[in-house]
Amino acid sequence: MQQSNEIRELTLALYRAMSSGDADAINRMLSREPGLTTIGTDPKEWWTGYETTAQVFAAQMREAGGAFPIAGGDPQAWSEGTVGWAADRAAFAFPGSTPIPFRLTTVWRRERGEWKLVQFHSSIGIANEETVGKELTV
Repeated sequence: MQQSNEIRELTLALYRAMSSGDADAINRMLSREPGLTTIGTDPKEWWTGYETTAQVFAAQMREAGGAFPIAGGDPQAWSEGTVGWAADRAAFAFPGSTPIPFRLTTVWRRERGEWKLVQFHSSIGIANEETVGKELTV
């Protein structure tokens, strides 16, 4: 595998689309293949397929005030063959609110000559002491 500036730039383009509320740009990035999976920070946020993912992204951006502003971030991106992935630490930056740090992974697949998002996973870190009741090596 090799580092991939192309996958990094795609992930940053996804951030820009989310930050500006550009649902059409997000939809163009999404795979139409049945394996598309999106996992959000809420325990109920687990969607599969293009139609569901596109509808939920658009609805949530409207409900959040028109966008999901993302600040910071320095995606580390890699690829091998027709698959690429990125991992990042960024923050949701809603106006008038304290930034909310989150972690993100994206997986991209080359489909008919274009990179398409096949997996999106965001999470908000919780200390091991809270989840397993004790401190663990980190």
